[in-house]
Amino acid sequence: MVQALDNIANAVRVDRAWDHAVSDVTVCYGDASPNPIFTQPEIEALQKKYSDFFTLTYTFFNQNSGTAAGHNRMAKTCTAEYLQIMNPDVVVCPHLFALMLEPFSVPELRAGMTEARQTPVEHHKEYDPQTGVTSWAATALAMIPYAVFQEVGGFDEKTFFMYCDDVDFSWMVREAGYQIIYVPSAIAFHAKRLSPKGGWVPTPAEVYYSAEAALLMCHKWSAPGLLNTILNTYLDTPEDAPQYKAAQEYLKRKREKRLPEPRDPQHKVAQFVDMGYGPSRFKL
Repeated sequence: MVQALDNIANAVRVDRAWDHAVSDVTVCYGDASPNPIFTQPEIEALQKKYSDFFTLTYTFFNQNSGTAAGHNRMAKTCTAEYLQIMNPDVVVCPHLFALMLEPFSVPELRAGMTEARQTPVEHHKEYDPQTGVTSWAATALAMIPYAVFQEVGGFDEKTFFMYCDDVDFSWMVREAGYQIIYVPSAIAFHAKRLSPKGGWVPTPAEVYYSAEAALLMCHKWSAPGLLNTILNTYLDTPEDAPQYKAAQEYLKRKREKRLPEPRDPQHKVAQFVDMGYGPSRFKL
């Protein structure tokens, strides 16, 4: 986290010297750990260290809120024109703010959200190389006009605990008439565990919540055929497999009538391609 803060401070310094894209910056951290990661003296020391660059706030949630609810809770404190969401293990590039904000100044783009390029594992989804237009944005590092965030009602925390909350949010932004813009020049290092062959190694939680989210996305965004295919595949796995548990959770929500109302039946927004959420440039 301190390394991330150091690089945010550097981005503010570079912006003041060269780009002049932002005036005031506030960095808000939400802690969903079982116990506070930082003591109050430690937070005060960090606030003092970075006081020349940004205001730092720290909130201990006292619960594992999940990403969607955590983003919404932090967003309630926003007083700025733009809201930037980023993981605490992300290190940003020096000219980040100007690069991420630039698409919003192009009226014909009607940008509702911009996304940085992650390294060392870049996301494989397709984008227009001229405009940056893409299907959705990963909120490992994304920027949204706060007015747009409010217009779509924030993240769907009732449906998504973790994973695909950003896909769902992006599609709601597009449904509202805006475009999602990928900014490959805005580079951000995102810490990932890699296999000896350079592949992504997911954690057990990532496997489970990705499986759960796949079912919920198909339900919410009107893909019943794909939903049944995935559901039956998951139900064929061993009972201790995360996919089987995700299927049981989906069926439980269905019985309890806790699923969202399906939307976009004509798929004017939603894109389900090869078990993914839009076309891919390459396979991981």
